[in-house]
Amino acid sequence: MLDDMPREDVVATIDRMVNELLQAARVEGPPLDAIALAQGHLGMVVCLDKRQAQRGRAQRSAGAKQIYLRPEPREERHQWTVAHEIGEHLKSEMLSRLGIEPADTKAMTGESLANLFAYRLLVPTCWFAVDAPNLDFDLLALKKKYATASHEVLAWRFLDLPEPCIVTILDNDRITRRRSNSWPTRKQLEPAEEKCLRIVQKRGKPHRVREKGWTVQGWPVHEAEWKRDILRSVVEIE
Repeated sequence: MLDDMPREDVVATIDRMVNELLQAARVEGPPLDAIALAQGHLGMVVCLDKRQAQRGRAQRSAGAKQIYLRPEPREERHQWTVAHEIGEHLKSEMLSRLGIEPADTKAMTGESLANLFAYRLLVPTCWFAVDAPNLDFDLLALKKKYATASHEVLAWRFLDLPEPCIVTILDNDRITRRRSNSWPTRKQLEPAEEKCLRIVQKRGKPHRVREKGWTVQGWPVHEAEWKRDILRSVVEIE
């Protein structure tokens, strides 16, 4: 069963498939255009449907995979939808490589195979594992390079790197996602994180705080009626 399999084995398989797909499509670096990949390499059809109520939907027609997209304010949403649908398209192969029958599958700790695939397709590990430390884990610098991935997708990929950290996503001053890849973490922010957040919100610019063993990087992703702030935190363990 998929939910009984170590997550490391699942993501390693997905990473290998992504690498093979990039090599076959001769894509050598970011940004990854999932729409171009779907249409140009996988023979899928991507079209805009202004009548569609849902964000993204895929269906088969005459044996071809079709993806219908509704208009979105940000291109990253279209990229995510198509990357997810590529994951659905390749799901049978992923399961086969994992030695799992499709009838035996169910969601893995809240994450679908297609979601895991989409994260790793838009931000491939083979590139990101080098670029992130080289750019000092600067989210905005990485966003310029990985333009088709959202800030949240990029930040969440920090957790898949070997460097220990905590990633926190706040929407309108409320924590919506917070996770560590190394240490137990509380839902509440630590004092250094609170300090960094307040400076980021006040100035509307990225900021870094080093205090009492904590190093916190913060970035504002602000729009007119919606404010998202993202923190990456590292703590020295004695």
